[in-house]
Amino acid sequence: MAMPDLYQTRPARDTDIPFLAPIAEATLFPGDMLPDMMAPALSGDSEDLWLVVEQDGAPVGFAFVQPEALTDRTWNLRAIATDPGLHGKGAGTALIGAVETRLAEARLLVIDTTQTEDQDRARRFYAARGYDHVATIPAFFGPDEDKVTFVKTLT
Repeated sequence: MAMPDLYQTRPARDTDIPFLAPIAEATLFPGDMLPDMMAPALSGDSEDLWLVVEQDGAPVGFAFVQPEALTDRTWNLRAIATDPGLHGKGAGTALIGAVETRLAEARLLVIDTTQTEDQDRARRFYAARGYDHVATIPAFFGPDEDKVTFVKTLT
């Protein structure tokens, strides 16, 4: 008998926001930013893609991807986060896999992060999933915060 998948992924819904806001707050940015960030995608007014990863029916993470303007099928992973208690347990891998599957027609997926110590785990995560470190722009985000860019060719 096959074991059920530990995580399921699906498009985000507005009812997910109360579950996702604390995850955003704990990992990336203030959780109260989520409603405005998600609104264009939830209303169908943009091509933005928001996916949710669930465990036992409860949202435990999200990914936010946007098409890059003026490019040939290039998308940018703007945010990916999972409940900190699930780090290293496959939720992020399920989520980024779902992003790649949903972007089957995309040519390139770009991910920007920083060189800061708190992003060490994220950089290792991307590299382990086949993303190549292609650029570092010194002092991009601030005097002591470089922009570190990873890419993966999808098609």
